[in-house]
Amino acid sequence: MKLALKGLLPPNPATATSLRLAVAYFASHALALTLIRLSGPLAPAWPPIGIALAALIILPRDHRPIIYVGLAVLDMLSNSLQGFLTLPALAYLIVSFFELYIADRLLQRFLNAPLRFARVTDVILFTTVITVASAISAIPSGLISRIADGTDMLSAGIVWCIGDMLGYILVTPLAVLLAFPPEKPHRGPRIVRLAEASLIGLVLLVGGLWAFQGRTLVGPLDAHPYMLTVPILWATLRFGQLGTLWSVLGAGVVGVSLLMADMPLSLGGENNAQALILLQVFLGVVAVSSLVLATALRAQQDATVANAQMIAALTESEQRLRQSQKMEAIGQLAGGVAHDFNNVLAAILMQLGEIRLVRDLPRLAAELLSDVENAAQRAARLTRQLLVFSRQQAMQSRVLELNQLVRNYARLLRRVVPTTHELSVSLNPAPLVVAADAGMIEQVLLNLVLNARDAQRDGGTISIITSPRSVPASVASDVIPGDYAVITVSDTGIGIPKANVPRLFEPFFTTKPPGQGTGLGLATAYGIVQQHGGTIRVDSREGVGTTMEVWLPITQAPLIEDTVPSEVIDADSGEHATPLTILVVEDEPTVRRLMARVLERDGFRVRMAASGREALDHWSDYVGVVDLVLTDVVMPGGVSGTQLGRELRNRHPELPIVYTSGYDPDYDPSDVTMVPGENFVPKPATAEQLLAVIRRQLVGPGRT
Repeated sequence: MKLALKGLLPPNPATATSLRLAVAYFASHALALTLIRLSGPLAPAWPPIGIALAALIILPRDHRPIIYVGLAVLDMLSNSLQGFLTLPALAYLIVSFFELYIADRLLQRFLNAPLRFARVTDVILFTTVITVASAISAIPSGLISRIADGTDMLSAGIVWCIGDMLGYILVTPLAVLLAFPPEKPHRGPRIVRLAEASLIGLVLLVGGLWAFQGRTLVGPLDAHPYMLTVPILWATLRFGQLGTLWSVLGAGVVGVSLLMADMPLSLGGENNAQALILLQVFLGVVAVSSLVLATALRAQQDATVANAQMIAALTESEQRLRQSQKMEAIGQLAGGVAHDFNNVLAAILMQLGEIRLVRDLPRLAAELLSDVENAAQRAARLTRQLLVFSRQQAMQSRVLELNQLVRNYARLLRRVVPTTHELSVSLNPAPLVVAADAGMIEQVLLNLVLNARDAQRDGGTISIITSPRSVPASVASDVIPGDYAVITVSDTGIGIPKANVPRLFEPFFTTKPPGQGTGLGLATAYGIVQQHGGTIRVDSREGVGTTMEVWLPITQAPLIEDTVPSEVIDADSGEHATPLTILVVEDEPTVRRLMARVLERDGFRVRMAASGREALDHWSDYVGVVDLVLTDVVMPGGVSGTQLGRELRNRHPELPIVYTSGYDPDYDPSDVTMVPGENFVPKPATAEQLLAVIRRQLVGPGRT
């Protein structure tokens, strides 16, 4: 049965609304005919036309043919059931449809968006349109009345026009607002709202009976219908547009009921027919004025809410801008400090390399030397992270074995994990070869482990697991199909609330107390992994723990050891028939002297310059003598290392040039291509790393 109904009724969200409007139209039409049959022509016949126009406004535009057919069927069915299915009734139906068509077309013509009565201009335009449509259709309706029963054409047309206008102005906005309710201006408990609405209804009932009959209040003061504007205004202020329309409709029910009971109204009129016209005019004027007021209040309320949201958004944007400017300033400071610190570290590491060459070094001194070197290397990694943070360090990708990287870095991770926590490392038996920046992957791993540590304040287990994964092309995934190496970091901590999971990788989002987290850790980790062509997946349950997986593409490139090939080293081990000469251009005196010492110890002759400008000024002394130039990138004097390199390459295209800097090789914009390990040595570097790059340039294929 359910399947059959599914096939008959299309899954359209407008279906339920259509059914409700159809029931309301048929019920109001049948009620109007019943009252006419029992009480004569003074019964209200205008609510159905308001519902019909509401259907055209509310339902989709492509439903127009179905709406008109449905209204015709319901109209004729109601007329048939009560014996009103006559030729005049069919003629009135055609005129009503003509009127609806005019109103609908005019609204479509002058409104760019669907009518929702959210602006005062909507109410004014709507009132103008229904006045025009009702006035035009009043002419043929008056003619039909004259032909059918001899009624005066002008009087019949006026009754038709005023009645339809009242139906439109009262019932159509009410139906539209019930279908698309505005935000309620009334605040407070539901029972209070119900009590207040009931009180307004009671005042309208009692006040309407007194006002429409003109009963004496005090002395010469008689009640008058205009006094009903007080409870209507009360409903408007407390319940908005819906309160306005319901209250006016209630007042209309009281007035029409008195007329149907053959009781004269204080509005005047020589007979009940004229009194009905005056009542409808009164209700129409009150409805339009009250609806305009209610709509203006709604527009003001909507503007207030929109302004509050805009102010909140601007405040948040201002805070983010300040935070961004602060982080940018910190980044610039960090980059500058890291650059200068790298020069210091370069001197320290080279000095340590020189000390290691001392013969018969005591064992204790060698151990202390090793500790100092490890500390310097850690400081070098820290400055490298500062450069990454300040965006002055690009990704230096190389082919590496992920298990080996995790195994080596786990030793450092154990130092940041307290004794209350257990760090478990499980590595895949087979090699996992990826193309990645080792320092960046270490930073990702550190951030994940620190988060896992903080999630287990009373201790627990942090697990690091490496494993291979494959994503078939037939499976929809957030990564490109292929083979991946996955680092899984799991904890048994408090877990992450489900609402926070989508925001985990947003910059500056953190659930930690102020001063304990910047919200950049996971955002940086996610950005690094995406830069590597991978992703991070999160699985978390509150009270159970969190698992984060770092997916990195597996590469088919061969794994190269982090050393210079032996044939290159042997080819240029310092045993030259004629020693080669290297020009060292470096503004830091200590680093310049140490580089010269390392090169001279390896059999090279060394010339030195303190800046790019000095090197160019004295280049005539070096022509034909210098075999390679080793230059810093960032130097004072107006000539950077890249500018020096371009100028020397223009003069001597075959001259090998090696660049070195504490900044990223792309930090100094130029057309010079710098490749770490080929023609670029990042500071700080050991003597072996420096010599390896120089030998590669002098002997290997990189000499261009």
